[in-house]
Amino acid sequence: MPRPPVRRLVRGAVGRAARRVRDLRGPTLSVVMPVYQGEEHLAAALESVLGQRYRHLEVVVVDDGSTDGSRAIADEVAARDPRVVVLSQPNAGQSAARNRGVEVATGTYLTFVDADDVVTREGLDAAVRGLERSGSDLAVLPYQRLEGGTVVRPAPWIRALHARPVEGTTVSERPDVLVHAIACAKVFRRTFWDAAGLAFPPGVIYEDQILTAQAFREAAGIDVTSTMAYSWRRQTASTSQGQVTVENVTARMDAADESLRLLEPLPAVREERALQLLKHNVPNSTLKLERADDAYLEVLVQRIPRLVAAVAPDRYAREVPAQHRVMNALLDQARATGDLAAVWRFVRAEGLQSQLFDLVPTSDGPAIDLPGRLDDDLDPVTYLATAEQVRLRTTVREVLAGADELVVDVRAWFPHADVAAASLTARVLTGRDTAAGEVERTDDAAAFTSRAGTVRGYPGSGWRLRFPAPATRRCELVLTLTVDGPEGLHLEGLRSHRLTL
Repeated sequence: MPRPPVRRLVRGAVGRAARRVRDLRGPTLSVVMPVYQGEEHLAAALESVLGQRYRHLEVVVVDDGSTDGSRAIADEVAARDPRVVVLSQPNAGQSAARNRGVEVATGTYLTFVDADDVVTREGLDAAVRGLERSGSDLAVLPYQRLEGGTVVRPAPWIRALHARPVEGTTVSERPDVLVHAIACAKVFRRTFWDAAGLAFPPGVIYEDQILTAQAFREAAGIDVTSTMAYSWRRQTASTSQGQVTVENVTARMDAADESLRLLEPLPAVREERALQLLKHNVPNSTLKLERADDAYLEVLVQRIPRLVAAVAPDRYAREVPAQHRVMNALLDQARATGDLAAVWRFVRAEGLQSQLFDLVPTSDGPAIDLPGRLDDDLDPVTYLATAEQVRLRTTVREVLAGADELVVDVRAWFPHADVAAASLTARVLTGRDTAAGEVERTDDAAAFTSRAGTVRGYPGSGWRLRFPAPATRRCELVLTLTVDGPEGLHLEGLRSHRLTL
């Protein structure tokens, strides 16, 4: 059996030694909470922090010059709970407020919670105890979104990251940690924070991207946890949500460039981050073109082609969806010609809403028939669909388990194809036994609605499946959908769902 790396042995020894000498109460976790005009949600944020499972806390609330009731709310909570410290300063921005909180924090560990967000009961406790066990420098925690009173699942790339928890890794071993580019939902070892020279850059928006890139680069050990820890509240007035201005998009691009500069000593990691930005962040900016003007577009024309150049062409073609590759190619074309017209035509034809458009077979593989495919000067391979874009989509709508029969209603479709004439096979697996199902169509069809309200339906995607009643309560449903479309287009996909009856 191979010996573990010396680095991991040292970290483990440090963690064990720390536990032997630590106060039996456990190490203190400092929670820094900046607040500005946050009276609506501040009490709930503090209540969530003080009520979660990890009790050895120091909560530093920094009132950043609020003129509403934020300071009074914080003072009231501090009067009831000695773990809460309240500071005030003239308004200087979130970075300055966070840095001020760090200055006075005294805990072994450090985390950040925004005043309109909440933490879960278990997440911080799991992270701190993991750090005590691993000796790592920081922990990366799962987060989700709050919209009103509704909890929204995290983005697929965040779910994918936390589906593979690990202790004591590095950014070179797990560059996917870079998708977690917010300062919240992390726990830092304070000695690491100081040694790495971490601080939030004052006067910079999207500052979290810069700080997290530096932290991941410097960390000798990173824990990725799987216990949901943080819920951030979607606010339309937030810096990072909804603003369509030259200043905002320039700041977003500046933060991306600076994070890549910080990762230059790690070329493979830098490329991975550039690819993440092109897949997850850049589309956030290009989709806003529907509400933007020429000045906003000019920023994208000058900045996005540089990001594309930072990624190997084969990975870029394989992983960035076709509609975004087309948009990026049109931006590069506009940079060369100075003509923005083709970009605006693509935007106004809803080209970024790729599910409105069908697959067509080509000699290079299935392409998406996006606006301009046969008219522009782009390389035809730019329109090729990625493997993800031709993947089968399925949802289980209803399960009815009777004494003699199992009935399951599902939807099954390909996002870029007509499935009205598709064929479906269905099986239920229980251990080594397999039962084929009878299938019939229903009117419960899937549909996609674009940002502009255009609806694409998938008639024929609704199905009712009937099986003999399984002998066990747990079984696996396996669906295979086949489409033979025009011009020789052939699609076949398989998906499975675990059912508990």
